[in-house]
Amino acid sequence: MSETLKTPVEVKMTTNIRQQGEKDQVNLEAKGELYKKNNFTYVNFKEELDDIGEVSTVLKVGEQEITVIRSGSVAMRQLYQYGEITEGSYETPFGKLRTEAETDQVAVMWSDSGKTGRIQFGYDLTLQGSAAGRYDVTISIEEET
Repeated sequence: MSETLKTPVEVKMTTNIRQQGEKDQVNLEAKGELYKKNNFTYVNFKEELDDIGEVSTVLKVGEQEITVIRSGSVAMRQLYQYGEITEGSYETPFGKLRTEAETDQVAVMWSDSGKTGRIQFGYDLTLQGSAAGRYDVTISIEEET
């Protein structure tokens, strides 16, 4: 079986969060790699979180769905599927929380090469049964030259 070809990429992720009238924006830039497997495109990268440590993130991107899997200091798994409420989990050193995402926007666009893309998704997050805010995420992926 041939090894999946991995392409070095730069990942830029912007998350706009609205919680109880407050607005916040989280920006992330990381180097990672992109590869394709079973009709999905995977992008993985590592990020360094203040006070927590290193977290590895894998984005599994389909046509109308995105799964975010994080491991390390924070463990999280959440599927974002257009028009669906999906369950997930979020684990920190302080314990494990149940999450639900009600996703109402998923847009995935790739260049012809499939190595540069833009992913947007928006959802309302529930943490342990309580509303945790509105999240709008934009991820741009560029092949490293």
